[in-house]
Amino acid sequence: MSNVRQQVRAAIVACMSNAIAEGRDPWGAARAEFPGTPMGVLGEAFGDAMNAEEEAWWQTVERTIDVEVIRSAIAGAGGS
Repeated sequence: MSNVRQQVRAAIVACMSNAIAEGRDPWGAARAEFPGTPMGVLGEAFGDAMNAEEEAWWQTVERTIDVEVIRSAIAGAGGS
């Protein structure tokens, strides 16, 4: 993918991600900000935005589990 395509796609992903974060329709936001963009391009950008949201969720889950494991280990070590 060319650098220009990557930049355009990144702008669309950012638009959609912002809309999701604000509780707005990401498709409508992207169509309004980038009129005439083919649905396939919007679909790929939406997939990227959702993947980023899922990755952020997984990182939150992993951090939460790590914190709980660490707390448990510290508590267990203190009782030895």
